[in-house]
Amino acid sequence: MTQTTEKLHRKIKSAAELNAVVRTMKNWAAVSIGPYERAAHALTDYYQTVELGLVACVRQLSPTMLERQTDHASSSVGVVVFGSDQGMVGQFNDQLANFVLEKLQSVANKSI
Repeated sequence: MTQTTEKLHRKIKSAAELNAVVRTMKNWAAVSIGPYERAAHALTDYYQTVELGLVACVRQLSPTMLERQTDHASSSVGVVVFGSDQGMVGQFNDQLANFVLEKLQSVANKSI
């Protein structure tokens, strides 16, 4: 019976240690989630800023520019491309512009 009691004490001790580990992991996860939540909020703010900028740009257009012109509707394409103003992205804007131009040219060649 003492062996059974010893086994029970070891199991209880192991469960207590496991509980401490789980509690530590939960606390660590709670602390670690903060930067990700702030990043998600920052992305939401960025998205709203871009949206407001686009609205401001479109509002400055004259109504005639916004009307659909049927004679050019099938051959005209409007494209808005966003690059980056950050210095750490290297030649990103140039590569993006070249990529967009290539894609637009391939679409234009297919439609001819």
